[in-house]
Amino acid sequence: MPKVTVNADQYFYEEKGSGFPIVFGNSLLFDHRMWAQQVETLSSRYRCITYDFLGHGGSSVGVEGYSLEDEAENLHAMMAQWGASPAHMAGLSLGGMVDMRLALAHPEDVRSLALLDTSAEEEVAERRPQYEALAAAARANGPESVVDLVVPFFFSQGFQQSQPEQVAAFRQQFIDSNIDGIEQATKTVTRRTSVLGRLSEINVPTLVIVGSDDISTTPDRAQHIAEGIAGARLETIAGSGHMTAIEQPERISQLLSEFLAQVDSASPK
Repeated sequence: MPKVTVNADQYFYEEKGSGFPIVFGNSLLFDHRMWAQQVETLSSRYRCITYDFLGHGGSSVGVEGYSLEDEAENLHAMMAQWGASPAHMAGLSLGGMVDMRLALAHPEDVRSLALLDTSAEEEVAERRPQYEALAAAARANGPESVVDLVVPFFFSQGFQQSQPEQVAAFRQQFIDSNIDGIEQATKTVTRRTSVLGRLSEINVPTLVIVGSDDISTTPDRAQHIAEGIAGARLETIAGSGHMTAIEQPERISQLLSEFLAQVDSASPK
């Protein structure tokens, strides 16, 4: 299992393809495998690097109280070790939150941003205790005790009905997850501070994507990101919930492919 060590934490990662690098950041409660379809599509032209955030997949749990800014600094260090700076950055939810902070702290690392189903703002006030209560209940009673409450935050009703096998795979992944890691990562997301007021500092090509039925990071939050970053383009995926990369993999792959081609064609030769 390939791993890179940063500040005593180990991060699992995988690479496929060659060319200019793309670094993919996963959603909370998922891992690098969520990007399988996009990597399959893009690895013929790009060096695709997927990795697991702290508390997810094959990565370390992380120290208690780490922040999204800490994850962005660790990503900066990893990109140096990978020899992958600058890179195109693609992040969904948690991944997008970290990528925005990377672009603010280390703009030299970022060639472009694809921000999927994410937010630049603080957590919705009433949602913070709800999410943290679910994580606490998972610790107390086991992940299987809350998984039915968690699923609707990620998948649309239509996807749950039409793709029960994929939903079942997520359920099992959640049940098998490291509860310490998930609880800490959940707190990292829910206790984040807003970077909305700083988005005007980001000046790289940016694609913002959101599912029309996303109830976790709602479409208005995507709109705020698109309005905050000069020249950003917003794409809404009709009928999709939070996990657009899984619910509509072909459409997301197409949007990313077209966006990256446009960025590359505009780059100095």
